[in-house]
Amino acid sequence: MEKTLNKFFFNILYIEDDTLTRQITTKVLQKFSSNIIQAKDGLDAFKKFKENDINLIITDLLMPNINGNDFIKMIRDIDMEIPIIIISAHLNSSILEESINYGIQGYIQKPINHKSLEKQIGQIKNQLQAKHLSREYESIAKTSAIISKINQDGIITYVNERYCQISGFTKEELLGQSHSLIKSKKDSPQFFNSVWNKIAHHKEVWSGVLKHKNKDGSIYYLKTTIQPILNFEGEIEQFITLSLPVTEIVNHEKQLNDFLKQKKKAILLLIKIEEFKYLKHSFTNKITKRLQKLFAKELLKHMPKECHFSQIYLLDNGEFVFVKEDNEFIDKEYLVQTLNRFQEKVNSQKIKIGIVDYTLSIVSALAYGENAFENAKIGLKKILSNKEEFIVAENFLEEETKKSTKKLNQFIMLKEAIESYNIVSHFQAIIDNKTKEVVKYESLVRLIDNRNNIISPYHFLELSKEGKYYHTITSIVLKNSFRALFHVSTGISINLSALDIEDKKIRTEFFNLLKKYRTEAHRITIELVEDERMKSEEEIQEFVSEVREYGVKIALDDFGKGFSNFSRIQAYHPDYIKIDGSLIRNIETDSFSKDLIETIVFFAKKQKIKTVAEFVENERIYNILTELGVDYSQGHYFAKAAPLEEAMATSFL
Repeated sequence: MEKTLNKFFFNILYIEDDTLTRQITTKVLQKFSSNIIQAKDGLDAFKKFKENDINLIITDLLMPNINGNDFIKMIRDIDMEIPIIIISAHLNSSILEESINYGIQGYIQKPINHKSLEKQIGQIKNQLQAKHLSREYESIAKTSAIISKINQDGIITYVNERYCQISGFTKEELLGQSHSLIKSKKDSPQFFNSVWNKIAHHKEVWSGVLKHKNKDGSIYYLKTTIQPILNFEGEIEQFITLSLPVTEIVNHEKQLNDFLKQKKKAILLLIKIEEFKYLKHSFTNKITKRLQKLFAKELLKHMPKECHFSQIYLLDNGEFVFVKEDNEFIDKEYLVQTLNRFQEKVNSQKIKIGIVDYTLSIVSALAYGENAFENAKIGLKKILSNKEEFIVAENFLEEETKKSTKKLNQFIMLKEAIESYNIVSHFQAIIDNKTKEVVKYESLVRLIDNRNNIISPYHFLELSKEGKYYHTITSIVLKNSFRALFHVSTGISINLSALDIEDKKIRTEFFNLLKKYRTEAHRITIELVEDERMKSEEEIQEFVSEVREYGVKIALDDFGKGFSNFSRIQAYHPDYIKIDGSLIRNIETDSFSKDLIETIVFFAKKQKIKTVAEFVENERIYNILTELGVDYSQGHYFAKAAPLEEAMATSFL
């Protein structure tokens, strides 16, 4: 945050109902201000006065709607200080007397004498500027507690006692030394160049937070105002700095990052209160902050001295950091053992707030070397997801970077495929187990990369849900699938997830396609993919009900894989059940899978629901399924997914 010396805004509100007079006088006023706000009458002027920061009012008296005197009364009810100049063709004694009562600063009689007007405005502007500077200097003085002076060469020429106390240096150690002695070395040179340019070259005041280095090397923060001291010729003699310590209110994560910048390698212990999210919802923000501060003191109190952690940083969300410089002489194995014992001890303690004791448990991530904080944060996420208590976070950032790079490349591949129309549909035959004839083709999305490799959805579909591309892919698949109806006499099966159906644009597009292909819509089967991200089962049921009116069939995909399959049957009354491949693959050797499929088939036949087996890879599996009474099969034993023309050319008889 910066402050400019000798700079203030001078905004003029000028009221005149005569257009020509207003235009001529405005040109005169522009010599004094770049912001002239014009008004045609008192009512218009009062509205603009409330909307803008006005420093001077120049007004006529005889105006429509609200005359000048009434307007001045309204202004004085709000602001008794603002200067007002009256311009009028008729200034009788009663008007003058009334205006004196309202503290008018000047009078100009029409026709306007522009030199007289300029003189009065100039006097008022000078008075306002003097008041502004006085307030600026007073403000600087009031916010100053730590004082120093430096010359143009950056040499310290004066410090007060408070300055010595906070820096840890004596006056003798500071005077005559370069200001860089207490400056943090890790700050950007560009930052200090910009400050120096402002105070030395532009002779302006600078205000902001500066980071300093104590005598023992620790970092502290000062809210500082630097002001040039000018001689009578306007040349800079010295700079005076007036500062206030703000280390306690500077964000602890910033302090931690500044510490880490000072050290090439660090040992860092990141701790989190496991129950913090419940505490946050159980107490007010004020109590929660107090609890964290008390807990930080407890952690510091119980930290073993042999670990040599003397500083704790309180972060957000119930997280705390111990940190120190890393070196080759530290026995890391012993440190891990000691910190494990420390964690066990803390987890058995009670922290008292008022008359209530709260037992809080912690989890911890320990990291060494460079990027210690980043590694510890990743380690903490792993702990919480894996329900662990303590982890040594080594090379986690490197691993995450590799994963992120891989994901980024996949996003690029996906984006390029969409832009080059290389999101395509392949089709896989679904066979009648009795006749071995194709009854329908399932439409399956594929991506063709820039090397013409055909990529399965396993490598990009879930990723697309993290960005904006998933619904674009669904839209492409829908168009491809409906167009296929004109090339086959069989049915077409399309996968739709809850994410698709709950999207308004996709629903609209699907129904538009049903209307466009209405005569063939009865050959469409929707395979409902089980999705734990489903928001509204009622919305899915409504969709199913509406598409049935077009003759569309419903299949439940991946049946036997999740935990809600039978409730899904009850909810959607499907025409088909597609038995999940995880059961089919093991059917030759796993009697449990075989018995489960037999149960599903028995149930389906009673409900007059057709069954489809996925991942039928060989003749033996096909024969077992046929014996069990499964109606249809789909898998590599018959054909892989392929472009429609190629899929149609395959015979299974």
